Amino acid sequence: MFWLLLIAALIIVALAVYAALLVGRLFGQNKVIKQAVVKRNQRLLSDISYIAIAMQQQRCGLSEGVIRLCNLLVALQTPKLIDWSQRFPAVFQLYDAINELPTHEARNRLPLPQRKRQDQHREAHEQALEQQILQEAKVIAQLNIDAL
Repeated sequence: MFWLLLIAALIIVALAVYAALLVGRLFGQNKVIKQAVVKRNQRLLSDISYIAIAMQQQRCGLSEGVIRLCNLLVALQTPKLIDWSQRFPAVFQLYDAINELPTHEARNRLPLPQRKRQDQHREAHEQALEQQILQEAKVIAQLNIDAL
């Protein structure tokens, strides 16, 4: 009976040590993941700021900038869920208006009159929202992950 209790105790101790090692690995992996998320967010915020400034300086078209900004903002991993469309309504309004328009080869395959209609549609939305988008771009250029 004594030997059975001793063997059972050794098995329990061995399992406890193994569980402690696994928990230690888990904490290490979580730390690595958090560091990777911070690094990724910093890179995304740098890109977001660059694009927003380029839009303000007219080095990037509004439509192209809005498409890029919306995709990058959504890709940010923040502690709290952020509704970017509420925070930057003009940017997301233009994005919603032009997001479904074909680009690149798909656009080139369209008949010329249809491309012109799409260009007019896009330009009309850009003109209507330009000032609001540029104001929002100033705020977007200053985004800081700690302030989110």
